[in-house]
Amino acid sequence: MRNSFPKSVELQLRRLVIFLLRFIVNRNNQQTGKIDFNSSKILFIRQDRIGDVLVSTPIFQSLKNHYPSAIIDVLLSTNNQFVLENDPLIRKRWIYKKKAAKIISLVKSLRKEKYDFAVDLMDNPSVTSTIFCLLAGARWNVGIAKENHYVYDFTVPMLSRSKTHIIDRIAQLLIPFRIDPASEDLAIRYWTKPQSDEFVDRFLSENQLCNQLLIGINISAGGAARFWGIDQYRRFLILLFEVYPEFHPILLYQPSDREKASAIVNNNSHVLLSPVTNTFDEFAAFIKKLSVLVSPDTSAIHLASAFHIPSVVLYVQSDKSLRIWEPYGTDYEAVITDVDDLSTIPVTAVEEAFRKLIARLPRNQKRIISEPRRKE
Repeated sequence: MRNSFPKSVELQLRRLVIFLLRFIVNRNNQQTGKIDFNSSKILFIRQDRIGDVLVSTPIFQSLKNHYPSAIIDVLLSTNNQFVLENDPLIRKRWIYKKKAAKIISLVKSLRKEKYDFAVDLMDNPSVTSTIFCLLAGARWNVGIAKENHYVYDFTVPMLSRSKTHIIDRIAQLLIPFRIDPASEDLAIRYWTKPQSDEFVDRFLSENQLCNQLLIGINISAGGAARFWGIDQYRRFLILLFEVYPEFHPILLYQPSDREKASAIVNNNSHVLLSPVTNTFDEFAAFIKKLSVLVSPDTSAIHLASAFHIPSVVLYVQSDKSLRIWEPYGTDYEAVITDVDDLSTIPVTAVEEAFRKLIARLPRNQKRIISEPRRKE
Protein backbone atom coordinates (compact mmCIF):
# COMPACT_ATOMS: atom_id res chain seq x y z
CA MET A 1 0.00 0.00 0.00
CA ARG A 2 2.91 2.34 0.72
CA ASN A 3 3.94 2.24 -2.95
CA SER A 4 0.46 2.34 -4.49
CA PHE A 5 -0.66 5.50 -2.68
CA PRO A 6 1.83 7.88 -4.36
CA LYS A 7 1.09 6.23 -7.71
CA SER A 8 -2.64 6.75 -7.27
CA VAL A 9 -2.04 10.38 -6.31
CA GLU A 10 0.08 10.87 -9.43
CA LEU A 11 -2.69 9.42 -11.62
CA GLN A 12 -5.29 11.67 -10.00
CA LEU A 13 -3.09 14.73 -10.57
CA ARG A 14 -2.67 13.83 -14.23
CA ARG A 15 -6.41 13.47 -14.65
CA LEU A 16 -6.90 16.83 -12.95
CA VAL A 17 -4.46 18.53 -15.34
CA ILE A 18 -6.25 17.04 -18.36
CA PHE A 19 -9.62 18.12 -16.93
CA LEU A 20 -8.49 21.71 -16.27
CA LEU A 21 -6.87 22.18 -19.67
CA ARG A 22 -10.22 21.71 -21.37
CA PHE A 23 -11.29 25.14 -20.04
CA ILE A 24 -8.25 26.80 -21.63
CA VAL A 25 -7.92 24.92 -24.91
CA ASN A 26 -10.56 24.43 -27.56
CA ARG A 27 -9.12 23.51 -30.95
CA ASN A 28 -11.48 22.92 -33.83
CA ASN A 29 -9.41 23.70 -36.90
CA GLN A 30 -11.30 21.53 -39.38
CA GLN A 31 -9.56 21.13 -42.71
CA THR A 32 -10.83 23.23 -45.58
CA GLY A 33 -10.27 22.50 -49.22
CA LYS A 34 -8.15 19.66 -50.51
CA ILE A 35 -5.05 18.64 -48.55
CA ASP A 36 -2.08 17.23 -50.39
CA PHE A 37 -1.24 14.45 -47.95
CA ASN A 38 1.60 13.33 -50.18
CA SER A 39 3.53 16.52 -49.38
CA SER A 40 2.55 16.66 -45.70
CA LYS A 41 4.89 16.63 -42.72
CA ILE A 42 3.48 14.44 -39.97
CA LEU A 43 4.64 14.17 -36.36
CA PHE A 44 3.57 11.06 -34.44
CA ILE A 45 3.69 11.21 -30.65
CA ARG A 46 4.56 7.89 -28.99
CA GLN A 47 6.59 8.56 -25.84
CA ASP A 48 5.53 5.55 -23.77
CA ARG A 49 6.81 1.95 -23.95
CA ILE A 50 8.52 -0.41 -26.38
CA GLY A 51 5.44 -2.43 -27.29
CA ASP A 52 3.45 0.74 -27.93
CA VAL A 53 5.91 1.76 -30.64
CA LEU A 54 5.85 -1.68 -32.27
CA VAL A 55 2.04 -1.72 -32.54
CA SER A 56 2.21 1.72 -34.18
CA THR A 57 4.41 0.62 -37.09
CA PRO A 58 1.47 -0.55 -39.26
CA ILE A 59 0.21 3.05 -39.37
CA PHE A 60 3.54 4.35 -40.67
CA GLN A 61 3.56 1.69 -43.39
CA SER A 62 -0.02 2.40 -44.49
CA LEU A 63 0.63 6.12 -44.74
CA LYS A 64 3.76 5.62 -46.82
CA ASN A 65 1.97 3.13 -49.08
CA HIS A 66 -0.66 5.74 -49.89
CA TYR A 67 1.52 8.85 -49.69
CA PRO A 68 5.13 7.85 -50.46
CA SER A 69 6.42 11.43 -50.37
CA ALA A 70 4.90 12.28 -46.98
CA ILE A 71 7.43 13.00 -44.23
CA ILE A 72 7.00 10.95 -41.06
CA ASP A 73 8.75 11.94 -37.82
CA VAL A 74 8.15 10.37 -34.42
CA LEU A 75 8.46 11.77 -30.91
CA LEU A 76 9.81 9.01 -28.66
CA SER A 77 11.30 8.81 -25.16
CA THR A 78 14.48 7.42 -23.67
CA ASN A 79 12.46 4.27 -22.88
CA ASN A 80 11.71 3.38 -26.49
CA GLN A 81 13.90 5.50 -28.80
CA PHE A 82 15.81 2.45 -30.10
CA VAL A 83 12.73 0.67 -31.50
CA LEU A 84 12.65 2.72 -34.71
CA GLU A 85 16.42 3.03 -35.20
CA ASN A 86 16.33 0.88 -38.34
CA ASP A 87 12.94 1.91 -39.71
CA PRO A 88 13.47 3.31 -43.22
CA LEU A 89 10.07 5.03 -43.19
CA ILE A 90 10.97 7.46 -40.40
CA ARG A 91 12.88 10.64 -41.18
CA LYS A 92 13.51 12.01 -37.67
CA ARG A 93 13.28 10.48 -34.23
CA TRP A 94 12.80 13.16 -31.58
CA ILE A 95 13.65 12.13 -28.01
CA TYR A 96 11.61 13.42 -25.07
CA LYS A 97 13.61 13.75 -21.83
CA LYS A 98 12.01 14.72 -18.54
CA LYS A 99 14.12 17.82 -17.91
CA ALA A 100 12.76 21.34 -18.28
CA ALA A 101 15.66 22.66 -20.38
CA LYS A 102 15.51 19.63 -22.69
CA ILE A 103 11.74 19.98 -23.11
CA ILE A 104 11.98 23.68 -23.97
CA SER A 105 14.70 22.97 -26.54
CA LEU A 106 12.66 20.11 -27.99
CA VAL A 107 9.51 22.22 -28.34
CA LYS A 108 11.47 24.94 -30.14
CA SER A 109 12.87 22.39 -32.58
CA LEU A 110 9.44 20.87 -33.19
CA ARG A 111 7.86 24.24 -33.91
CA LYS A 112 10.59 25.08 -36.42
CA GLU A 113 9.55 22.03 -38.44
CA LYS A 114 6.09 23.54 -39.09
CA TYR A 115 4.33 20.18 -39.13
CA ASP A 116 1.05 19.83 -40.97
CA PHE A 117 -0.20 17.15 -38.57
CA ALA A 118 0.58 16.05 -35.03
CA VAL A 119 -0.90 12.61 -34.33
CA ASP A 120 -1.36 11.39 -30.76
CA LEU A 121 -1.04 7.60 -30.88
CA MET A 122 -2.17 7.11 -27.28
CA ASP A 123 -5.54 5.43 -26.74
CA ASN A 124 -5.65 6.56 -23.11
CA PRO A 125 -5.32 10.21 -22.02
CA SER A 126 -1.74 11.32 -21.44
CA VAL A 127 -0.66 14.66 -20.01
CA THR A 128 2.63 14.42 -21.91
CA SER A 129 1.07 13.82 -25.33
CA THR A 130 -1.58 16.46 -24.59
CA ILE A 131 1.10 19.07 -23.86
CA PHE A 132 3.10 18.18 -26.96
CA CYS A 133 -0.02 18.37 -29.13
CA LEU A 134 -0.57 21.87 -27.77
CA LEU A 135 3.02 23.07 -28.12
CA ALA A 136 4.31 21.33 -31.27
CA GLY A 137 2.71 23.97 -33.48
CA ALA A 138 1.19 21.59 -36.03
CA ARG A 139 -1.60 22.97 -38.20
CA TRP A 140 -3.86 20.06 -37.30
CA ASN A 141 -3.89 17.71 -34.34
CA VAL A 142 -5.33 14.20 -34.67
CA GLY A 143 -6.27 11.81 -31.87
CA ILE A 144 -8.63 9.17 -30.54
CA ALA A 145 -11.80 10.31 -28.75
CA LYS A 146 -11.06 10.40 -25.01
CA GLU A 147 -10.81 12.85 -22.11
CA ASN A 148 -8.26 15.12 -23.84
CA HIS A 149 -10.23 15.35 -27.10
CA TYR A 150 -10.21 19.16 -26.88
CA VAL A 151 -6.58 19.29 -28.14
CA TYR A 152 -7.51 17.60 -31.42
CA ASP A 153 -8.85 19.11 -34.60
CA PHE A 154 -9.79 15.67 -35.88
CA THR A 155 -11.04 13.01 -33.52
CA VAL A 156 -11.54 9.38 -34.50
CA PRO A 157 -13.78 6.89 -32.66
CA MET A 158 -12.50 4.99 -29.66
CA LEU A 159 -13.26 1.35 -30.41
CA SER A 160 -13.95 -1.00 -27.52
CA ARG A 161 -10.88 -1.47 -25.32
CA SER A 162 -12.24 -4.83 -24.17
CA LYS A 163 -13.14 -6.26 -27.59
CA THR A 164 -10.82 -4.61 -30.13
CA HIS A 165 -7.10 -5.25 -30.59
CA ILE A 166 -4.89 -2.25 -29.84
CA ILE A 167 -3.63 -2.20 -33.45
CA ASP A 168 -7.18 -1.95 -34.82
CA ARG A 169 -7.99 0.77 -32.27
CA ILE A 170 -5.12 3.07 -33.17
CA ALA A 171 -5.48 2.28 -36.89
CA GLN A 172 -8.59 4.48 -36.78
CA LEU A 173 -6.13 7.37 -36.86
CA LEU A 174 -5.71 6.68 -40.59
CA ILE A 175 -9.26 7.89 -41.28
CA PRO A 176 -8.47 11.67 -41.35
CA PHE A 177 -5.85 10.84 -44.00
CA ARG A 178 -8.64 9.31 -46.13
CA ILE A 179 -7.38 5.76 -45.58
CA ASP A 180 -9.82 3.01 -44.62
CA PRO A 181 -8.09 0.96 -41.88
CA ALA A 182 -10.32 -2.04 -42.62
CA SER A 183 -8.72 -2.36 -46.06
CA GLU A 184 -5.13 -2.09 -44.85
CA ASP A 185 -2.48 -4.69 -44.06
CA LEU A 186 -1.81 -3.83 -40.41
CA ALA A 187 1.08 -6.23 -39.81
CA ILE A 188 3.75 -5.08 -37.36
CA ARG A 189 7.08 -4.19 -38.97
CA TYR A 190 10.60 -4.35 -37.58
CA TRP A 191 13.98 -4.26 -39.35
CA THR A 192 17.12 -5.73 -37.76
CA LYS A 193 20.63 -4.46 -38.43
CA PRO A 194 22.99 -6.72 -40.43
CA GLN A 195 25.47 -6.75 -37.55
CA SER A 196 22.76 -8.00 -35.17
CA ASP A 197 21.87 -10.78 -37.61
CA GLU A 198 25.55 -11.68 -37.86
CA PHE A 199 25.84 -11.76 -34.05
CA VAL A 200 23.01 -14.30 -33.84
CA ASP A 201 24.17 -16.34 -36.84
CA ARG A 202 27.64 -16.64 -35.34
CA PHE A 203 26.22 -17.91 -32.04
CA LEU A 204 23.98 -20.45 -33.78
CA SER A 205 26.83 -21.64 -35.97
CA GLU A 206 29.17 -22.08 -33.00
CA ASN A 207 26.52 -24.24 -31.32
CA GLN A 208 25.59 -26.26 -34.43
CA LEU A 209 22.05 -24.85 -34.40
CA CYS A 210 21.75 -23.51 -37.93
CA ASN A 211 18.59 -24.81 -39.65
CA GLN A 212 17.40 -26.43 -36.42
CA LEU A 213 14.05 -26.11 -34.66
CA LEU A 214 14.64 -23.32 -32.13
CA ILE A 215 12.28 -22.66 -29.24
CA GLY A 216 12.88 -19.32 -27.57
CA ILE A 217 11.97 -19.06 -23.89
CA ASN A 218 12.05 -15.38 -22.93
CA ILE A 219 11.98 -14.90 -19.14
CA SER A 220 12.19 -11.10 -18.93
CA ALA A 221 9.21 -8.76 -18.70
CA GLY A 222 8.35 -5.42 -17.17
CA GLY A 223 8.26 -6.12 -13.46
CA ALA A 224 8.41 -8.76 -10.74
CA ALA A 225 4.70 -9.62 -11.11
CA ARG A 226 5.41 -10.84 -14.65
CA PHE A 227 8.28 -13.17 -13.78
CA TRP A 228 6.97 -16.71 -13.90
CA GLY A 229 9.52 -18.14 -11.47
CA ILE A 230 12.80 -20.06 -11.62
CA ASP A 231 11.24 -23.37 -10.62
CA GLN A 232 8.38 -22.99 -13.10
CA TYR A 233 10.74 -22.38 -16.02
CA ARG A 234 12.94 -25.30 -14.96
CA ARG A 235 10.01 -27.73 -14.85
CA PHE A 236 8.61 -26.49 -18.15
CA LEU A 237 11.95 -27.02 -19.88
CA ILE A 238 12.19 -30.55 -18.50
CA LEU A 239 8.67 -31.33 -19.77
CA LEU A 240 9.50 -29.77 -23.12
CA PHE A 241 12.43 -32.14 -23.63
CA GLU A 242 10.42 -35.16 -22.49
CA VAL A 243 7.64 -34.47 -25.00
CA TYR A 244 9.58 -32.86 -27.88
CA PRO A 245 13.20 -34.04 -27.73
CA GLU A 246 13.88 -32.60 -31.21
CA PHE A 247 13.48 -29.04 -29.94
CA HIS A 248 16.47 -26.85 -29.14
CA PRO A 249 15.39 -24.46 -26.36
CA ILE A 250 17.27 -21.17 -26.07
CA LEU A 251 16.76 -19.10 -22.93
CA LEU A 252 16.45 -15.38 -23.71
CA TYR A 253 16.71 -12.65 -21.07
CA GLN A 254 17.57 -9.03 -20.39
CA PRO A 255 21.12 -8.45 -19.10
CA SER A 256 19.68 -7.60 -15.67
CA ASP A 257 18.11 -11.09 -15.50
CA ARG A 258 21.26 -13.04 -16.33
CA GLU A 259 21.53 -14.46 -12.80
CA LYS A 260 17.96 -15.75 -12.95
CA ALA A 261 18.57 -17.21 -16.40
CA SER A 262 21.66 -19.07 -15.19
CA ALA A 263 19.70 -20.45 -12.24
CA ILE A 264 16.98 -21.70 -14.58
CA VAL A 265 19.42 -23.53 -16.85
CA ASN A 266 21.11 -25.05 -13.77
CA ASN A 267 23.28 -27.57 -15.67
CA ASN A 268 20.39 -28.64 -17.90
CA SER A 269 22.36 -29.81 -20.93
CA HIS A 270 19.27 -29.65 -23.13
CA VAL A 271 18.88 -25.88 -22.70
CA LEU A 272 21.17 -23.26 -24.18
CA LEU A 273 21.66 -19.91 -22.50
CA SER A 274 21.72 -17.13 -25.06
CA PRO A 275 24.62 -14.68 -24.99
CA VAL A 276 23.92 -11.33 -23.36
CA THR A 277 22.03 -9.15 -25.82
CA ASN A 278 23.25 -5.62 -25.15
CA THR A 279 20.79 -4.00 -27.54
CA PHE A 280 17.12 -4.40 -28.32
CA ASP A 281 18.09 -5.07 -31.91
CA GLU A 282 20.24 -8.08 -30.95
CA PHE A 283 17.32 -9.43 -28.94
CA ALA A 284 15.03 -8.92 -31.96
CA ALA A 285 17.52 -10.72 -34.20
CA PHE A 286 17.32 -13.76 -31.91
CA ILE A 287 13.52 -13.81 -32.04
CA LYS A 288 13.71 -13.57 -35.83
CA LYS A 289 15.49 -16.97 -35.92
CA LEU A 290 12.99 -18.86 -33.74
CA SER A 291 10.40 -21.41 -34.72
CA VAL A 292 8.26 -20.76 -31.63
CA LEU A 293 8.47 -18.21 -28.80
CA VAL A 294 7.29 -18.57 -25.20
CA SER A 295 7.20 -15.23 -23.37
CA PRO A 296 5.45 -13.14 -20.70
CA ASP A 297 6.58 -9.92 -22.39
CA THR A 298 4.32 -8.27 -24.96
CA SER A 299 7.12 -6.39 -26.73
CA ALA A 300 8.81 -9.74 -27.45
CA ILE A 301 5.46 -11.09 -28.64
CA HIS A 302 4.99 -8.14 -31.01
CA LEU A 303 8.46 -8.79 -32.43
CA ALA A 304 7.42 -12.40 -32.99
CA SER A 305 4.36 -11.12 -34.87
CA ALA A 306 6.59 -8.95 -37.06
CA PHE A 307 8.59 -12.05 -38.03
CA HIS A 308 5.51 -14.34 -38.26
CA ILE A 309 6.70 -16.49 -35.35
CA PRO A 310 3.93 -18.39 -33.48
CA SER A 311 3.97 -17.94 -29.72
CA VAL A 312 2.75 -19.02 -26.32
CA VAL A 313 2.06 -15.95 -24.21
CA LEU A 314 1.80 -15.73 -20.42
CA TYR A 315 -0.43 -12.85 -19.34
CA VAL A 316 -1.39 -11.03 -16.17
CA GLN A 317 -4.89 -9.64 -16.73
CA SER A 318 -6.17 -8.25 -13.46
CA ASP A 319 -8.35 -5.70 -15.29
CA LYS A 320 -10.88 -7.65 -17.35
CA SER A 321 -12.17 -4.46 -18.98
CA LEU A 322 -8.97 -4.26 -21.05
CA ARG A 323 -8.21 -6.70 -23.84
CA ILE A 324 -4.83 -8.38 -23.65
CA TRP A 325 -2.22 -7.23 -26.15
CA GLU A 326 -2.10 -10.56 -27.94
CA PRO A 327 -0.10 -11.27 -31.13
CA TYR A 328 -1.54 -9.72 -34.28
CA GLY A 329 -1.82 -11.78 -37.43
CA THR A 330 0.14 -14.79 -36.15
CA ASP A 331 -0.95 -17.96 -34.40
CA TYR A 332 -0.66 -18.10 -30.62
CA GLU A 333 -1.92 -19.61 -27.39
CA ALA A 334 -2.53 -17.40 -24.36
CA VAL A 335 -2.29 -18.53 -20.74
CA ILE A 336 -3.87 -15.92 -18.46
CA THR A 337 -3.99 -15.29 -14.73
CA ASP A 338 -6.45 -12.74 -13.33
CA VAL A 339 -4.21 -11.79 -10.38
CA ASP A 340 -1.07 -9.64 -10.45
CA ASP A 341 1.24 -12.62 -10.10
CA LEU A 342 2.36 -14.65 -13.10
CA SER A 343 3.73 -17.40 -10.86
CA THR A 344 0.14 -18.52 -10.19
CA ILE A 345 0.02 -20.02 -13.71
CA PRO A 346 0.59 -23.80 -13.48
CA VAL A 347 3.38 -25.37 -15.52
CA THR A 348 0.89 -27.87 -16.91
CA ALA A 349 -1.22 -25.02 -18.33
CA VAL A 350 1.73 -23.67 -20.30
CA GLU A 351 2.66 -27.16 -21.50
CA GLU A 352 -0.91 -27.74 -22.69
CA ALA A 353 -0.93 -24.39 -24.52
CA PHE A 354 2.35 -25.33 -26.20
CA ARG A 355 0.94 -28.69 -27.33
CA LYS A 356 -2.15 -27.02 -28.80
CA LEU A 357 -0.07 -24.49 -30.71
CA ILE A 358 2.30 -27.11 -32.16
CA ALA A 359 -0.65 -29.29 -33.20
CA ARG A 360 -2.04 -26.42 -35.32
CA LEU A 361 1.17 -25.55 -37.13
CA PRO A 362 1.34 -26.65 -40.77
CA ARG A 363 3.80 -29.42 -41.55
CA ASN A 364 6.19 -27.17 -43.45
CA GLN A 365 6.40 -24.85 -40.44
CA LYS A 366 7.03 -27.70 -38.02
CA ARG A 367 9.98 -28.79 -40.15
CA ILE A 368 11.61 -31.59 -38.12
CA ILE A 369 8.94 -31.80 -35.41
CA SER A 370 7.72 -35.33 -34.93
CA GLU A 371 4.72 -36.52 -33.00
CA PRO A 372 4.94 -35.79 -29.26
CA ARG A 373 6.72 -38.49 -27.33
CA ARG A 374 4.24 -40.33 -25.14
CA LYS A 375 4.90 -40.30 -21.43
CA GLU A 376 5.26 -43.72 -19.86
